[in-house]
Amino acid sequence: MDNTVAKGDHLARFAGVWNGDVALDLLRAAPFRIFDSNSVHFDPNAHAEDVICATSGQIPRTLLDWNRHLSDEDVRARKKAMRRLTWNGAQYKISYLWRTDQGEEIWIEEQGRREAGHKETPTVINGVIRNITVQRRAEMRTTYLATYDELTSIYNIETMSKSLDHLAALTIRQRGEGALLRLRLKNLSDINEVYGFETGDRMVQEFARRLTQIVRVPDLLGRIGGADFGLVLYGSTAEDVRSIVKRLFFLLENSPVQTPHGGLYGEFAASMTQMRTQAHSAEEALAQTEIAIAKTKPSELTAYSDAMGLDSVRKGRETTADDIIDALNQRRIRLAYQPIIETKTSRLHHYECLLRLRREDGEVVSAGRVIMAAERLGLVHLLDRRALELASETLARDKDVHLALNVSAATVKDKAAAASYIAALKALGPCAKRVTLELTETVALDDPAMASEFSNHVRDLGCDFAIDDFGSGYTTFRNLMAIEADMIKIDGTLIEGIASDPNKQTFVRMMVDLAQTFSVKTVAEMVDDRADADILRRLGVDYLQGFMFGVPSAAPSWQKRAS
Repeated sequence: MDNTVAKGDHLARFAGVWNGDVALDLLRAAPFRIFDSNSVHFDPNAHAEDVICATSGQIPRTLLDWNRHLSDEDVRARKKAMRRLTWNGAQYKISYLWRTDQGEEIWIEEQGRREAGHKETPTVINGVIRNITVQRRAEMRTTYLATYDELTSIYNIETMSKSLDHLAALTIRQRGEGALLRLRLKNLSDINEVYGFETGDRMVQEFARRLTQIVRVPDLLGRIGGADFGLVLYGSTAEDVRSIVKRLFFLLENSPVQTPHGGLYGEFAASMTQMRTQAHSAEEALAQTEIAIAKTKPSELTAYSDAMGLDSVRKGRETTADDIIDALNQRRIRLAYQPIIETKTSRLHHYECLLRLRREDGEVVSAGRVIMAAERLGLVHLLDRRALELASETLARDKDVHLALNVSAATVKDKAAAASYIAALKALGPCAKRVTLELTETVALDDPAMASEFSNHVRDLGCDFAIDDFGSGYTTFRNLMAIEADMIKIDGTLIEGIASDPNKQTFVRMMVDLAQTFSVKTVAEMVDDRADADILRRLGVDYLQGFMFGVPSAAPSWQKRAS
């Protein structure tokens, strides 16, 4: 191919849509050509200096000049994209942060096409760069507001609700403690009326800042809305919450907020509900604390009680032993599969099996309530066996799939149930090597010797053994060594929002370092956005699991690989 293609037409030939200088100016785009594997030429009519915020003398003339404005990671990504141009007509598209000579960071989108080359090496690449800073900042803001409250920069109600649902599932599975504490700035409406909404917003922001200073991992602070804050408290009993509230009232009410109108004091009321024993979901917890706080006076705490109204609704939905037996007999207990990927390669490693219930009307829902009822009624070992039965059918049918199964405390602690479960594992034969069994940290902590015995039995059959929800309790790595776990799953409360939480990053880095010392693999749960995933990759976590890589599905494609 002729390497002296006229400069004016190569952009149109590349994209077919960049027609004329006006379009290029509107899009803040500049066409370029790379030739001889290093030299760079920008169309002088396209005003590349405007795109990259530079003077004409600062326009890169070589790839080395270009890469000087990029981070090492982006340089590697760009080189990788260009190495894929192994045939004429091959294209690439990437975006990255560009550091200007003035020290400013802007977002650049680059796309290009190979026009000529020698075998797999391109010699002429035509392309275009575009300044997408405005769009990217808008996207980042949208992403930020999906997690954080705009006024206070603490978590919003959607993020807090996810954490509450996780706490509900955790307390049900482990029969543990947890609570939602709601705090209401009772005199906010008076402040707004007398001093204006700007002053009211200043008060809300200051109280959010004060609360942020004392909230520690894994507890979570969020803004429910208006004058209400919420604290999701892991492992806290009712007595613990009362003690916390005393300190909070002192912190929030005894020191004025400085405003243009002078120092103003806040008046707070509080309400609480206990997860598992009272609330079984975020929806219930928020409703119960709303009911409890409605008539609470300033500087007082009201605990939700059954007499306040929601309990009768909850009891009407309680699952009985007959319901569980019917669901099992009618084969309405199913499995959903959520992918877990290798961090380094982004390839599928295995799936976690999660129980689902098909209602009599045909709707498939989470089996959380059934599991909770089964634990209360002493029937949860039947669900464990049904999950293993379904998994064994999948393993026999699909020879390459690897599955992880949760095992309840009731199954592990009961000798007869444990022996029956191990016998069913043994019947899998070679397929057992494609099974990972997950036991929650709390169960392992309650009786490390028992957990170690169960671990030894299943590992002798070829299974891997994992500690689930690691970091939610106080398991030491000494116990981990005694149990001989192959893997730990870091509790999701330590993962959510880790990209913006240095405390979580430090804690997870410590866990990963210790795990690597003992040759134990690590899995991060509840990875829902790319920023968190990127941080976890840098921290050395081995595997990632979360909605970013796939939701639990009853009919996954085993051949699909995460990208």
